[in-house]
Amino acid sequence: MMNIVQLREPQEIKAFIDSSRYLSTSYLYKLPQEYEDFDTLLNEAITHPGVIAMTENNQIQALILAFSYDNHRYKIIGPFIAQDFTLTDNQFKLLFDKLIEQQPDESIFNFSFEEGAQEYKTYMKTIHASYNFTDYYLEAQKDLGDHFNNQNIIEYQKGFYRAFSKLHMMTFKHNAMTPDEIIESLDEHNRLFIFVSEGLLKGYLYLQVDTERNNAEIKYFSSHMDYRLKGIAFDLLEYALKYAFEHYTIHKVYFKIRNKNSKLVERFNELGFQINYEYKKYKFEPRHLHQDFSS
Repeated sequence: MMNIVQLREPQEIKAFIDSSRYLSTSYLYKLPQEYEDFDTLLNEAITHPGVIAMTENNQIQALILAFSYDNHRYKIIGPFIAQDFTLTDNQFKLLFDKLIEQQPDESIFNFSFEEGAQEYKTYMKTIHASYNFTDYYLEAQKDLGDHFNNQNIIEYQKGFYRAFSKLHMMTFKHNAMTPDEIIESLDEHNRLFIFVSEGLLKGYLYLQVDTERNNAEIKYFSSHMDYRLKGIAFDLLEYALKYAFEHYTIHKVYFKIRNKNSKLVERFNELGFQINYEYKKYKFEPRHLHQDFSS
C-alpha cells in the first residue's frame, strides 16, 4: 500500500536522493555539491515547507521538496524516483498537493527542467502548472572575425553611475550583484561596457573573465526599455565577444538569457553563440487555479 508521509531525517533523505533517478527532477542543478551546503538546504526544506515522500512497505519510492527564495515563493526540487519505480502523473500530484497544502493561495511554486534531457510535461499538465519562460545558456568558442567598430560602446565612467544603477536594478531583481558591487569589482578581469548615444546610457554589459578556467561570462547585460529593438544589446554582445577573445587567452564566452521568444535567441547564432542548455520554467499559482474552477 502506498502512503504519503513527511520525512524529517536528513540522512534518510540524502541516502534516497543519492540512489534515485533524476530524469524528472526539477531544479536538479540547485542541489549544492558541497556536503555542508547540501545539509543546510535540506534542513531548511525539512523545517519549511517540508520534504514529502511516497512510501510502499516503509520503503521510499519517490520524494519531493522545496526551498523558499522570497516571501511565499518556492522552487521545487523533485521528484526523486526510486530506480525500479514508475511515478504516475496522479501520484506526482498527490506528492505535490501534500507539499503545498499548508501554503496560502498567494504562494507561487516554480519548476525548472532541462529541455531534451528530462521528462516533465505530463506532470506539469496534471497539476495545471503554466509555462513561464525559458532560460537559454549560450556559448561561443571563437570570434567570427568580422570587423566591428562601435564608437558608442565605451568602458564605464563615473558620470553614468546613476543611469547604470537604475537600469541594472530594474532589470535584475533577485540574487543579483548590486550596482555598487559590480563597480567595486572592476579590474583587469571584470569589465563594464556601456552603450552611450546622445549623451545617454542606453545599455550596458558586465564581463567576467576566469583565467584559471580560460573562459569568460557575460554575467549581466541589458538595454533601456525606451530603446529596445534597436540592436543595442546585440551590439554590446558582439563587442564583448570580440574584446574577450582579443584580450584574453580563453576557450569560450558564455551567458544566460531569459526569454519566451526562441526566434530572438536564434539571432545570437549570427555572432557565433550556440545554445548549450535550455531550461523550461513553469509555475503553479493556487489562486489562479481556484479562480479558473470557480468562474
